[in-house]
Amino acid sequence: MWGNTGRIIDIDLTTGAVDIFSPPESYYRKYIGGSGLAAKLFWERGDFSADPLSPEALLIFTLGPFAGLRLSGASRGCAAGCSPLTGHWGDSSCGGYFAPELRYAGYDGIMIKGKSDRPTLITIFDEEIQLKSAKEYWGKDILETTASLRKEYGRDSRMLAIGPAGENLVRYASILNEGHHAFGRAGFGAVMGSKNLKAIVVRGTRRELMLRDAYSFNNLRRELNKKIKEALPSTVLHENGTAANLEGGVHTGDVPVRNFQSNFWEEMAEALTGSTLTEKYLTNHGQCAFCGVACKRVVEIKEGPFAVPKGPGPEYETIVAFGSLLGSMDLAATCKAGRLCNEFGMDTITAGCTIAWATEAFKKGALTLDDTEGMSLEWGDMHTVIDSLLPMIAYRRGNLGRLLADGSVAASLILGKGSEKYVVHSKGLEVPMHDPRGGGHGLALAYAISHRGACHVAYPMLFMEMGACYYPEIDFEYELEPMTEEYKAETGCIAVALGSIENSACYCQFADREISVPEWVGLFNTVAGYNWDVDDMMRAGRRVFYLHRLLNHRYGLSASDDCVSERLLQPAVDGAPEGIEIRFTGMKDKFYQLMGLDPDKGIPSKQVLVEHDMAEEFGKLESTLKS
Repeated sequence: MWGNTGRIIDIDLTTGAVDIFSPPESYYRKYIGGSGLAAKLFWERGDFSADPLSPEALLIFTLGPFAGLRLSGASRGCAAGCSPLTGHWGDSSCGGYFAPELRYAGYDGIMIKGKSDRPTLITIFDEEIQLKSAKEYWGKDILETTASLRKEYGRDSRMLAIGPAGENLVRYASILNEGHHAFGRAGFGAVMGSKNLKAIVVRGTRRELMLRDAYSFNNLRRELNKKIKEALPSTVLHENGTAANLEGGVHTGDVPVRNFQSNFWEEMAEALTGSTLTEKYLTNHGQCAFCGVACKRVVEIKEGPFAVPKGPGPEYETIVAFGSLLGSMDLAATCKAGRLCNEFGMDTITAGCTIAWATEAFKKGALTLDDTEGMSLEWGDMHTVIDSLLPMIAYRRGNLGRLLADGSVAASLILGKGSEKYVVHSKGLEVPMHDPRGGGHGLALAYAISHRGACHVAYPMLFMEMGACYYPEIDFEYELEPMTEEYKAETGCIAVALGSIENSACYCQFADREISVPEWVGLFNTVAGYNWDVDDMMRAGRRVFYLHRLLNHRYGLSASDDCVSERLLQPAVDGAPEGIEIRFTGMKDKFYQLMGLDPDKGIPSKQVLVEHDMAEEFGKLESTLKS
């Protein structure tokens, strides 16, 4: 096998058993790796009846075929399983350094089930895999844990860790690599916590990877690294981070304000944008392994109520989730809130959205002082968010902390009183910081059809509507107008294939904007020897998309779940998109027709599955439904 190793660690924390599983080579050729490989592994081995926080739940980490190669954008990995936040299939992507190190140790992934009877640490040093006591780390935050593990196991070791939020089963707890790179979405930190698994440490020595055509790959790699690094978007990302275009997004109506109640706040734009962060607080640029872009922020705030020592700084999503979404334009507060979420191990998107929901519910009388135990929730009050709400959530303290620790959807169902109208989500996953009313109507479709729920990186629809993609080899030559439904269903068909390829290859969507479709085919063939042409690769992407839908069908989801909250379909009241309606139903119906999806079940027909070499998966689905 080329690129991939064909070896996945299989751990049962209940019994302590450690085995090596070798998937059939067809798993890789058909489902690529990463998100697709994890989906296939779960399809074959997962317990669909298991509560996501039970010992029987299966947690999977997988790599793409390019992990460990000195290629910009290829350092990411995938975490997957049943999400404790949404109750159905989910996956999450993380950059950094863990994925390459796991490949150097000789593995394509890790499967974990069971529950240890004590806090546990997994160490992986090539063939030596051990379960050790993590008692001394339990209760520590992620930054403390990472520093302690690095001191014990050496600076050349790489680690994943959870914090107090994961230990306390906050349903949107995250997993962090090196304290800076996050498996943020879908709550897999809580799954680790439910298994008493505090951290995973890996160190590998097999730096020479077996490639199908190393000479051709290295020529292609050098060309791509140069092209990615010198591209204008890369320069902008390096200089001002992922929030570089926040100011522009404010003027198009993309940036949500006060829980998606407004699409425009001019004074906030300059206060929170990436260049302001660079000017005021940036001390260094951070990067993922082998990346020539280095878009990560390292910040320091030396004084004031939101002072933070030098360390990880916020990305765009965090800046908006703890900025305009909460009615705040205090950039220092977003840095402090983001740092706390890193320490506690919480997804900043769901955390910000849940607090925004609570604030609106309080302002409109659904959430009372009795519910908040006397605490007022006001727009822009970041002292309450930072000093009270985030610690309460992470440790499930008090009635309000316990309520918000399960996310906005669950909280609204418990509270009632019409507060469900203030939740902004799809399939139980809170919407990221791009409002489709201003960011692009196709984004509403992408949120709705995403297997994990509302997600801006499941598929590259956001970039495609922005005009950042041009793929004539697959007939994508549209000049899209963001605030209409024209060509969005057709674009969606291409987006789901490309997004599934990206997330299965575990590749960065920023770097990918500089790679052509033929170059993608060249990467797969020179590294993994898949011998694909363009059609083969696009079919593999669609195959992953279809398998994700089959997984969610097993969890009881149907076509009716491919929707977004009512608020996102109401015309904006201000800004550039004011008064413009998203014609969602027409986009969805046409997308279903083009993709061969059943209008009620939401899954592909038998004919479509057979055409995509998924007869085996169809047979298993049929037998499961009959039983």
